Amino acid sequence: MDSTGLTAVSVAEILQSPHQRLLAYPGDVVGCDRISELADLGVTAIYDWGPKQVQSWHCLGLGYCGLVLLVQCQGQQIALKVRRTDASHASLAQEASMLTLANTQQVGPQLLGHSPNFLLMDYVMGQPLLAWLQGTHSWTRATLQSHLTQLLWQAFQLDQVGLDHGNLRCVTAHSIVTSQGPVLLDFSSASTTRRPANVTTLTQGLFWGTTIAPLLVPHWFHPDIQPCIERLRRYKHHPTTESFQRLLDLLFDR
Repeated sequence: MDSTGLTAVSVAEILQSPHQRLLAYPGDVVGCDRISELADLGVTAIYDWGPKQVQSWHCLGLGYCGLVLLVQCQGQQIALKVRRTDASHASLAQEASMLTLANTQQVGPQLLGHSPNFLLMDYVMGQPLLAWLQGTHSWTRATLQSHLTQLLWQAFQLDQVGLDHGNLRCVTAHSIVTSQGPVLLDFSSASTTRRPANVTTLTQGLFWGTTIAPLLVPHWFHPDIQPCIERLRRYKHHPTTESFQRLLDLLFDR
């Protein structure tokens, strides 16, 4: 989807309409705290645009912790994550902290601002990984290998700083393929208190027992499980650049 030329609806108009519920989803009324937080973040308008539809409004995404809207901030199109009123987290502060750490490794959308109920991030325009794989493309095996390698490299960078994403087994729901390559999303379950397992979890999510794995087979990406398990074990005990590279060599037969 191309967001060029869209008309933005001002926050003031939204707050005077039934669509105000988007800012307190799935509640009915937006509290003064959220209105104040939006003003402090500089959000001036919201776009009715995105692949998901919530309460007759289009948005970029909807998850257990929040929904993501395309908004206008300082004249730019930005992604705004809205904390659900029924979310298990009382604040988005933890997710903001995890995304900030990921950003130090050039992983994830850039965090631009945050408050207890909102995250303001770069808008990542592209296709979900699964849709990209299922679509009709002119990409080569080399392009696909490059994208998979980039995803694994991002997972490796997270391992290096002790941040566990927490949801990379289901990478189809947590990655977008842009014109520059794939981007890992959604750090709502991320943690630095548990042992990071990003590379091992993502490798399993890409190559075995998921909806993605069969799509890779026609492109010759179907590594034998047992040798990979052995290299994943070595990587788990010694998560070095060398052990990571040895895993890549096996996965892509090079």
